[in-house]
Amino acid sequence: MKGKIKLLSLLLALAMVASMFAACNNNTSNGGGSGTPEDPVEIVWWHWGVAPKDPDPVIAALNEKSAKDIGVTVKFNWATDNDQKLKTALSTGQKDDIAFTCAWFANYLSSAQSGFLADLTDMLKEEQFQKLYNSMPEFFWEAATVDGKIYAVPTTKDTAAQNFWTCNKEYVFDKVGAEKEFNDAGTALSTVTPLLRKIKAYVDNGGDPYPHDLTAPLNFNKSGLNGFQAARWDMINGNLYIADKLGDEEVKIVSTFDDEETLADYREMAMWRKEGLVNQDAQQIENELQFIVVSKAQGWYGAEAVWGNNKDYTVAIKEQHKPIISRANILGSMNGIFAGSQKKEAALKYLQYINTDTDYRNMLAFGVEGTNWEKTSEGTIKTLNDSWAPGSFAQASTWIMTPAAPAAPDMYENVKEMSISAEPTKLISFTFVEESVKSEIAACTSIFQQYQGALACGAYEDVDATISEMKSKLDAAGYKKIIEECQKQVDEYLGK
Repeated sequence: MKGKIKLLSLLLALAMVASMFAACNNNTSNGGGSGTPEDPVEIVWWHWGVAPKDPDPVIAALNEKSAKDIGVTVKFNWATDNDQKLKTALSTGQKDDIAFTCAWFANYLSSAQSGFLADLTDMLKEEQFQKLYNSMPEFFWEAATVDGKIYAVPTTKDTAAQNFWTCNKEYVFDKVGAEKEFNDAGTALSTVTPLLRKIKAYVDNGGDPYPHDLTAPLNFNKSGLNGFQAARWDMINGNLYIADKLGDEEVKIVSTFDDEETLADYREMAMWRKEGLVNQDAQQIENELQFIVVSKAQGWYGAEAVWGNNKDYTVAIKEQHKPIISRANILGSMNGIFAGSQKKEAALKYLQYINTDTDYRNMLAFGVEGTNWEKTSEGTIKTLNDSWAPGSFAQASTWIMTPAAPAAPDMYENVKEMSISAEPTKLISFTFVEESVKSEIAACTSIFQQYQGALACGAYEDVDATISEMKSKLDAAGYKKIIEECQKQVDEYLGK
């Protein structure tokens, strides 16, 4: 009898172990999606940007809601504006869950091709994720496709990229009297020079100083002028400056440094610096500047209300170019899943949630209702403080958000309409497979890093001599081979 009891006990113990193993297994691989409100699955999200001033109360409220709704909570890992830590975490197989990635941060295409991000293709076909898949036009998924597979969820926002010249209206129009010069600004940087010169002359001749302790008519940080090349190029690889020029009949891959209009803009930028039309300390400034005299930003008609929120001036805008839907624009904000994540299903469930649930999306962007924001009678959101400012563009769809006052209630509806009505470029889903020119790319990337910071800020004395010197080094490192290989792949892509 004792023997039978011992055997029964052993079988029960083995059954318990097997059950525990199965439960563990549900939280690994593509599992981890079976949490409950009482026992939610916690995922780790490498969120772009610096931590908000007072994040804990908002995160607690977010997790209370997401646990109740989908059985998932989130722990934020603020990725700041330096992607090196995230690249290291991805490349070493770290077992975190969601990673902000895009064309310019933890490079999406390279991360996908290197196997650092999870393949989401089959999961996105499952019934439980159709709400996410159907939340955006098909060309978004086409743009996210790398070698036939999808590795991240695009953020639906002002995806039809459009850049605008912006200014402090009260200062530039009313004090300087430069409304005409502002409205004459166009695509080429030379069209903005008369405006900047008029503002500087006003200050130099005894007019009111630049507001908010700014030091020039146009101020920017070490990244240079926002969207410097966006108006002219369908970028294939921004780090290598290779692209197809928009508006040309033929799809031809070239270096943007071989284009005369682009070179003219670099010369103009250097002239701005010499004349004191831009701030001299740009290369020492890390963060985005909070205030402007004149600037440039990617946005939409109506974005001026957002840019002017919590400012002591009105923002005026003038479009630099028409909306453009390119792959680089769609890849401007995405969230993928770590290849090493053991909670892929929970992570994708959360990504679906933040891209389709308006109430949670508003909390994610603005914080706790009644503490951080309140609703207005116009149907918008009024922010009450700046204790939760997480970089909303990097989170999830803006199309489902409620606009923040003083924006119009239908602002994001208009953004959506602009994004889905613009015509995609010819290379919307083209992926440059870099394997055969990997060493040349590494060498050329290193060369560009030596020059790009100063070029972006107009800090070279002789722009043409500097670019000529850089191009000689690039040619020796195999730059033309990269361009030829890219053109070959483009021709094959278009042939299909």
